[in-house]
Amino acid sequence: MSAAREPKGYVRTQRLPLEPLPESVPAARDLLRQAVAGTAFDARVEDAELALSEMVTNAVLHGREPIALTVTLTEQVLRVEVTDANPVSPSFSMLDQTAVTGRGLLLISAVADRWGVDPVGTGKVVWIEVLAGQDAQTDLDVDALLASWGDELTQDPADECVRIVLTDLDVRLVARAEAHVEALLRELALVATAGTAPAAQRRIAGNVLAAAAAVDPVRAELRHQVAVAVSRHESRVDVSVSVRRADAEGVRDLAHALDEADRLSRTGQLLLAPAPLELSDVRRTYLRRMLAQLGS
Repeated sequence: MSAAREPKGYVRTQRLPLEPLPESVPAARDLLRQAVAGTAFDARVEDAELALSEMVTNAVLHGREPIALTVTLTEQVLRVEVTDANPVSPSFSMLDQTAVTGRGLLLISAVADRWGVDPVGTGKVVWIEVLAGQDAQTDLDVDALLASWGDELTQDPADECVRIVLTDLDVRLVARAEAHVEALLRELALVATAGTAPAAQRRIAGNVLAAAAAVDPVRAELRHQVAVAVSRHESRVDVSVSVRRADAEGVRDLAHALDEADRLSRTGQLLLAPAPLELSDVRRTYLRRMLAQLGS
């Protein structure tokens, strides 16, 4: 029994809301594969998947919610769209020696038959089209492109500086969370040097202070942008900070160390009152989002 065929001139559309999380990339690829299964675009699905992965990654890193994927099939065209609420369009002119993610635009242009970026509402849509009857793009083109990127890497990948984008932060909560961290660090600095403090407290204090110092430039950049938002009476803000890939471990150490310091406060071993749950939650969330974008 033969498989059912789509009627001539068919149009089929599927849509998937996406979270600003790394898990959105494989979810988007799964939807695309299901959408084209058994159609004339089966032979081009790998091309479309490569482009889609870059589109969704860009939206997760630099976009603004809501983010959504739309896959539309006609008899002649597979169109894949990723929309988000950030109106800023990616462009080749934004690329530099450390903008590895931005170079995904080159990959998109290499594997799609047509692509573009269009304004939509207060945001944008990044789209590609794959045409039926066109030969699949050769692996050689993509391999050569990837190889050319590698040739341009003149530094240790660990030293690469990644631009982290934290979208839609609650200004009031982040400001309060950072203020509490600063107060905590001040008290721990006293504990670390107090000969009368228990050894366990001094150890924890030293760990927290060392972790905070390792990523202090990142936190200073975050605090500056939040302070500007406070001065402008903004309720939400998008923060962009530069982090070396090598500092991912420092961000993780800071998250764990601050949780340990919270435990000292909750058990009455510090003068500072424990962080309210909403502040510790927002702090964990933006540190976790940093780690996700660092691929750690």
